[in-house]
Amino acid sequence: MNSIPTNTFFRHFSIGVKTWFQAWHFIFRHKLVHFFIYPILLSILLGMGAVAIIRNLVNLAMGYISPHIQYSQLPEGNWWDKVVNALTQMGNYGIALVLWIIALYTFRKVNKYLILALMSPVMSVLSEKTEQILTGKTIPFSGAQFVRDIVRGIGLAVRNFFVEIFLSVILIWGVELFLTILFPPLGLVLAPVFAVISFGIGAYFFGFSTIDYYHERKRLSLIQSISEVRLNKGIAIGNGTVFSILFVIPLVGITLSTVTCTVAATLAMHKVNQPSLQNLADK
Repeated sequence: MNSIPTNTFFRHFSIGVKTWFQAWHFIFRHKLVHFFIYPILLSILLGMGAVAIIRNLVNLAMGYISPHIQYSQLPEGNWWDKVVNALTQMGNYGIALVLWIIALYTFRKVNKYLILALMSPVMSVLSEKTEQILTGKTIPFSGAQFVRDIVRGIGLAVRNFFVEIFLSVILIWGVELFLTILFPPLGLVLAPVFAVISFGIGAYFFGFSTIDYYHERKRLSLIQSISEVRLNKGIAIGNGTVFSILFVIPLVGITLSTVTCTVAATLAMHKVNQPSLQNLADK
């Protein structure tokens, strides 16, 4: 990432966080509340679909695992033998529970970017609507451009997902695992540090996704957008931090994070708008 002055980074980070509160007021003031409907419906459908898929996958896995598990039942001479037998027979339930936990954790990780991809059309329109209100200028609707915005938003979500997985899971936690194996005390001490770094990486890419809608309207290419977001990484991380925290809240988090953070990103970029953006797009 490009180097920027520390004071600029923290000022931008502050803007990225503060504009979320401004976005909340902005949404109600300018009657954009109906945009909350879309993520609510989407989260309900995804939740129902995820439960159905996970249930079938767990049942399928247990169908293969259960026949290979043999338990030797103890003679029930006293109450303790009965307890031991009952606990032993709970093995299948324990395995199923672990599979559910793993599946739900994986779903939560993938779900963030799945939401960003599926909400791309709504977030693109909302970002454009926000800028129209801020500038007072009507942006002519173009069906072809709208489709390009959607394709770009989905493509960016997929790209950011794989980059984040590589950086935060494979690289960061790979190093943490290596250090833990090499020298366990050092690994334990550094674990919280790596957790914060991993969270920051995720926040950066979430903020990136919301900011890119602004850059798309300025006709910046994806490469140019990546460069500009690096210059404004404080805004991206600040916006993405709020996004990540809100996203933890079931149902409500998806609704608040996608809508308010999209508006917040547009407000933040409008506030620190660089005149060089248009010149950069023309190159």
